[in-house]
Amino acid sequence: MSIFKRFSFVVIALLFSAAVIRAEERGPKMLVREVPLGLSGSLPLDGFIEVALVKDEAVTLQDMLAKQPLFSPIAGHDINLGFVRTSAWMRFALALPPQASQPRKLVLSIMPNFTDELEAYVGVQTGAANAANFDRYEMGDHSPRSQANLDTSANILPLELLPGQTTLVYLRARNQDASLNVSAELLSPDFYQHRSITQNILRGMWFGGMGVLLVIQLFFFYFDRHRLYLVIAADILAVSSTYFGSLGLARLLFFNEGGFGNDYLTSTSSWFGLTAGALSIAAVLELRRRYPRVNLFFRFAALVGIVGVICVFSGVNRYFVLVAGPVILVLTTSAMIVALLDFIRSRDAQNSLNLAAFVLLWAGLIATNSQRYGVFSLPTWVAGSYAAASIMHLTLLTGSLAVRLRNAEASARKADHRALEAANAAELQANLLVLERTRELEEAKRVAENALRAELHAQEQQVQFMEVISHQYRTPLGVIRTNLQSIGLTLPKNDKSNRERLDRAHNGIARLVEVLEVNLTRSKLQGASYRPSFSDITISDVVSGAITSARDLLHGANLNVAVVKEVEQTRIRADSEMLRLAIVNLLENAFKFSIPIGSTSVWLDVFREMDEVHLRIRDQGIGIKGEQVENLIENTVRGANASHIEGTGVGLSLVKRATDAHGGRFVLSGRAEGGTEAIIALPIRSEHFNGERVEIGD
Repeated sequence: MSIFKRFSFVVIALLFSAAVIRAEERGPKMLVREVPLGLSGSLPLDGFIEVALVKDEAVTLQDMLAKQPLFSPIAGHDINLGFVRTSAWMRFALALPPQASQPRKLVLSIMPNFTDELEAYVGVQTGAANAANFDRYEMGDHSPRSQANLDTSANILPLELLPGQTTLVYLRARNQDASLNVSAELLSPDFYQHRSITQNILRGMWFGGMGVLLVIQLFFFYFDRHRLYLVIAADILAVSSTYFGSLGLARLLFFNEGGFGNDYLTSTSSWFGLTAGALSIAAVLELRRRYPRVNLFFRFAALVGIVGVICVFSGVNRYFVLVAGPVILVLTTSAMIVALLDFIRSRDAQNSLNLAAFVLLWAGLIATNSQRYGVFSLPTWVAGSYAAASIMHLTLLTGSLAVRLRNAEASARKADHRALEAANAAELQANLLVLERTRELEEAKRVAENALRAELHAQEQQVQFMEVISHQYRTPLGVIRTNLQSIGLTLPKNDKSNRERLDRAHNGIARLVEVLEVNLTRSKLQGASYRPSFSDITISDVVSGAITSARDLLHGANLNVAVVKEVEQTRIRADSEMLRLAIVNLLENAFKFSIPIGSTSVWLDVFREMDEVHLRIRDQGIGIKGEQVENLIENTVRGANASHIEGTGVGLSLVKRATDAHGGRFVLSGRAEGGTEAIIALPIRSEHFNGERVEIGD
């Protein structure tokens, strides 16, 4: 090679090296995406987007224009960085074909809608890179909505490309406490409108479907009253609220001025969804009863969701959110395994629906979280896979609950049928028992009627006997009394000794007649039934008659009678003979039980209390020694300290029956100073006693 050729080669090599160095200093040349003239759909930007990651929040567009080497191309049209606070810068260039003569309008769609800080810079490529040549658009949900996208909930930016010019677009995106995912896409206006309508229809159908599922859970709860349905309803609300915020609807309707409102709504809904989802899955699979240890983890997951809500409002969600991924993975995997085991054991409709529901849930959550956390480089649309999986999961789960209710209803019908059969059998057995008991009762009735007839016959014979005795004794006693009176007329007036003998004989005959009359009356009253003969009488008439009989009957008794004057003419409606005998019985008892201790005094006090007349008989006899008063009033029951005193024990029972027949009260009690006190309390107004038959038998 000649010297000249060698020199030429060296010069060319040096020039090429210098050009390469200058090119490297300027950075790689930006590729320009040419927009076809007949574009009617979307324009792929894959391979035409360059990305730069900057941690300094104060970096401006002018700084980025001066740092071209920081940008490097990506294969797709979106980035997925997970939960970072790094600002992501994206840039691309657009131009019309050389033959274009008219401007062309396009729509730039930037997803997702929940990016906190989103700025777009649009300018025309010139020789000098100056930020002043760019128009700035602020679209993040922390900022007020710009005039460029007032008609939609999405981050939409209209672009107008001019012939012969290259349009440059710079995007800056940054999130505070959410995963950073940015996707840029160019669309023709007609295609964007068509796709927006389609998306809105699908979103409306999704929210409508979730609303229907929510109403179904409330209907289930109305009929079944199981808290499971309320927990599932809460899960549906949490999922719906999460997508209401992430799709930009909450920002459009409630947070138009920006701020952290949409962040709080979306993040708290996601954490609350974890709590409600864990509780609902545990309830559907009945983990508390079947798998207590697995149920503990689900309760822990529910607690994590509550702590996550607290972390959102404390500003540390981006740190604690790293816990959610593993918890959700274990949660959904455990639910799927349990559902699979149930399906293997029993391949019925309910377990089949449960398995399908939890497999879809697992797949949707895995895909969404993998995209959100940046585990894999997945496109942005993958983040919406949980939305489709969730509505299918909840639909299948609702179907499973419907099958559960149907099975419960079928079991209830079978139980009702068995219960009806058992009831019919029991009714048949009861009828047989009723027939048997009826025959027994009829036989017992026949025996009782025979015994009653025999008792009535015996009582009739007793009354007849007493009537015969009274009649047979009354005539000779009357003759004796007449002869004694005749003898008394013949005796001299100074024959005191014989006259005293005649008086004692008269008294003895009078006592004998009174004894016969009292016993005859007792025999009549002690029957199984008695028809009292009521009439209006005064208390003084009843008391005087009873005292006269008692004085004739109780020889040697010291009767002390005290009648309050205002009561003497008080009228009551009573059977005088029955009431007289009751008083005589009490006076006789008082005198009889006083003699053993040497007392002969008996007191009868008549007074009024409220609307009652009280007949009180007191003595200083042996009293009541610890017996139950109710037992002493029973027929033939006597006190333990009265066994040595002659008597049958029927007197108090007769008094009780007579008092009841008059609508009164009979009270018997021991006195603290010794003796017994008995009170017959009779109503003064007794118009309801109309002389009808009153049962006083046992």
